[in-house]
This record gives sequence, C-alpha cells and structure tokens, in this order.
Amino acid sequence: MEYDISRERIENTYNKIKNHIIKTPVIYATKLSNITDNEVYLKLENLQRAGSFKLRGALSKMMALEPATIKKGVIAASAGNHSQGVSFAANLLKVPETIVMPKTAPISKINATKNYGVEVILHGDFFDDANQRALEVAKAEDKVFVHAFNDPDVIIGQGTIAIEILEELKDVDYILVPIGGGGGGVLSGIASYVKAVNPNCKLIGVQSQNVPSYYEARKSNKSFSVHGKLSIADGIAVKQTGDITFSILNKYVDDVILVSEAEIAETILFLFENCKIVAEGAGAVTTSAMLFNKLNVKNKKIVCVLSVWNIDVTTFLNITNRALINQRRRVVLKIDAPLGKGHLTKITNVVDSYGVQIHKISDSQLENSLEINREIIRLVVDINTKAELGDIVIDLEKLGYTVMEKEFIDSIIK
Repeated sequence: MEYDISRERIENTYNKIKNHIIKTPVIYATKLSNITDNEVYLKLENLQRAGSFKLRGALSKMMALEPATIKKGVIAASAGNHSQGVSFAANLLKVPETIVMPKTAPISKINATKNYGVEVILHGDFFDDANQRALEVAKAEDKVFVHAFNDPDVIIGQGTIAIEILEELKDVDYILVPIGGGGGGVLSGIASYVKAVNPNCKLIGVQSQNVPSYYEARKSNKSFSVHGKLSIADGIAVKQTGDITFSILNKYVDDVILVSEAEIAETILFLFENCKIVAEGAGAVTTSAMLFNKLNVKNKKIVCVLSVWNIDVTTFLNITNRALINQRRRVVLKIDAPLGKGHLTKITNVVDSYGVQIHKISDSQLENSLEINREIIRLVVDINTKAELGDIVIDLEKLGYTVMEKEFIDSIIK
C-alpha cells in the first residue's frame, strides 16, 4: 500500500507547526570528524521542546484532526519521549490526554510526563505491551489514538527535521537516524523528504543490537517481532516495526547498522566530554555508529540526527561509569592487606603520589578464601595512563601488599 508522505505535505505541515517548535541547530563535530576522516555534523533535535523530535509528529497528527474528533481526548503509548511530545502538544491545543508507559520506563520520563498534568498508566515491560493497552483504552473510551510512529501524519511531522537539515547542508552525503519503532517513524519521514530533494543522499538507520527489529525485518523482507532485551537505548527499544514504516523504510533507506550496549555507553560519555552534549541512549546511537566506524566511509559529509536527551542523572552516571570502566580509565584495585592501623593511609598515599584520583574506597572481610586478620581494601581509581597503573601496583607490592586479580590488571597495563 502506498502512503502519501510527499515533499509537499511535509513542507505544508512544517508551515503549520514551525511556530510551536524549535528550529534545532546543526553543529560541526570537530573531534568526531577528525577521528573518522569525514565532515560530521550533529542535528541537535535533543534540544527540541519536550526533549525530543516527538513533538513534531504529535503536533502534526493532532493539528490534522477536527476539534470535534478529539474532544473526548487523545491517548498514546510511549517509552517516555513520545509521551512528553504528545503531552506538550495536548496542553498546547487544550486537549485531554492519557498516556500508557511500560513499567520499565525511566522514572525521570514517567515523572516528566506526569508533570504535564496528564493521566499516566503503567503497563508491561516493553513499548509493545503499553501500546496494546493504549489501543484497548482508546476503543473502550472512544479516544483518539496517537501512535508513536506507525501513522502517516506522525511520520510527516517527523519528516520536517529533513527540511532543516537540507537548509543547512544541501549537499550532505549521508544522514544517520536512530530507528526502533519511533525511530522508524522519524527515519521514514526524513527519508521520504530527502530522497525527493536530494536523491543522492544515503539514509542509514541505526539500532541497538539488543532490539534489532528493523534489522531483522529487512533481512526477512517482512515486519518482524524480535525477542528484545532491555537496552540503555530504551527510546528505540521497540520489538516490532510498524507496517507503514516498514513499507517506507524499504523504499528509501539504504542500510541499517547495529551498535552494542557498550558502544552506546561509550558514545554518551564521548558526547559529554567532547561535544558538551547530554544525550540518552536512543539519541546517541547515530554518533556511536560513526565513533566505532560502522559506516566505514571517508571524506564524506555526514549528519547524525541526535534525536533525544531525556536521561535522568542516576542513569547518566551509571552509564558513564560503565563506559569509563570499559575504556579502562576507571579501574578497581583489590588489595589484600593485614588488619590494623595505617595500612589504608599507606595505600592511598601511593596512589596519591601519582596524582591519580580515588573515586571510591571500601574495605571488607567478607571475601572468600580470606585469611584471618586480613581484609580487602578496594579502591576505585581514575587513571591517567596505563604506565602509572603499573607503577602503582609495583609500589604497593614493594610495601608487601598483594594486588588481587593481577592477570586482569596486567592485561590493562599491557
């Protein structure tokens, strides 16, 4: 079935919604460009009102409806970003609204949605579970269902991002867009517009390896439901691609790339340290594809759509902590020491002498195979170089302490 996601409809919709949205910036990513030998830009849709591109699709859908049609209210299902976009739009248009979210949605997204004054129902572990519940409520209460992605009006709204990209970079070679189910909507809209204006530009979808719904659907050439795992890219953790988005993606998208959870975590840290950008997992996947050379191209002009930022402080700290450990910049030293005064001071003095920051200290006698009158002193340290870690271990051993898990430590030093 053909759907009218034309250039003209996307431009007409943009004219309707542009006074209610932010025209988000496209910035040059200097370090990412240098690392990849490309000209890389980031489309900062994470700076959009309500924290993501979802506002565009929600406004497009709701402004296309007759007032009489939505007087009983609207309902939507969301992992968190769509809920806030729809809630913002509903408040703007003075429409009553209900949101169904997975019970596993981050508490920050649940609370942010509740702050709009809407009714929030928590149901299931995945978006797909919440979506089914929302459909049931919509039918029972005669509400308008605003789908997160599988709706032509929503897709058209998301496609307005492409207008802003091409205004900045008419000759872009590649555009990378996150894709889950909601990502399938934004990629469908962007791809439809870009291929009409600049057919030489290649459109690349990026998904988490944990929930590769469109990746698998593309291989089998049919909408595919995966047995997904939980992902830090929760905003694109959709187990099945919609039939409308699947049709459009197959027509316009040139390739789809998968990134791992560890790669996403390290990219969130990279964006924060090098671009001063806070992004959630779903928004960071496109940058991750470039950072880990998944596209494998050189000397091209590339735009990564950074679609969302809705991440709470606790999740951000947990993810960046894991990324630092993965990169061996944060190391756990477990030191077998005698019980008694002065040992902790001696050990920390060694670490401090190298200017290494101690992130955390703990001690315990609750260890397997630990001799009587001994304890394990555990230091979490942020090292500057591998060589200084080796020197710290040597100095600790000279003082008579035993550094445990030596094989692992040696693998870092080498």
